[in-house]
Amino acid sequence: MKKRSRIVYFLQEIVIVAIGILIAVSIGDYKENTDNEKYIEKTLLAIENEINLSQVELDTVLNKHLKLIEILENKIEDNEETLAELLMNSGGLQVASIKNVSLRFFISNKAELLEFQLISQLLDIELATNMLSDKLKRLADFSYDNLTSNNEEVKLKFAYFLSDVIDGEQTLLESYASFLEKNKSFLKEYRK
Repeated sequence: MKKRSRIVYFLQEIVIVAIGILIAVSIGDYKENTDNEKYIEKTLLAIENEINLSQVELDTVLNKHLKLIEILENKIEDNEETLAELLMNSGGLQVASIKNVSLRFFISNKAELLEFQLISQLLDIELATNMLSDKLKRLADFSYDNLTSNNEEVKLKFAYFLSDVIDGEQTLLESYASFLEKNKSFLKEYRK
């Protein structure tokens, strides 16, 4: 009988320890899930804020570039004005300050917390940003090499490069709008 009571006592202790471990694991999982939700909320709001700021600045720069392309169309055959003079008289080239800090940090650290579609959209934004940066670099390199030229062909090439930049800016703005639209309900949920 003594042996049996020791076994029962031993089993009771094991059950108590097992229940304690299950409770601790459940609390740990709950805390981790809560922390992940807070992290997602803060990061998505930061990404949304960065997109909104970048969107406004990019839209302003795009409008200036569209005006510059119009000026180029009217003055492309003017062989008296150099490319530098044309740029100075029209306000010059503009570059939008595009903010993707939260996006890069989030993708590199906790991307597994989001659905694939959302990650895909964020990566599309990153790709569009990099492509725009490359296009701007090509335009800047060409411009610096040909600032003193008044040749019609140089101005035409400049217009092609600028059109490519404009296309990149429009693509990035479309990516921003798509992200904000498709994730409006998701982002609204985290604002509460």
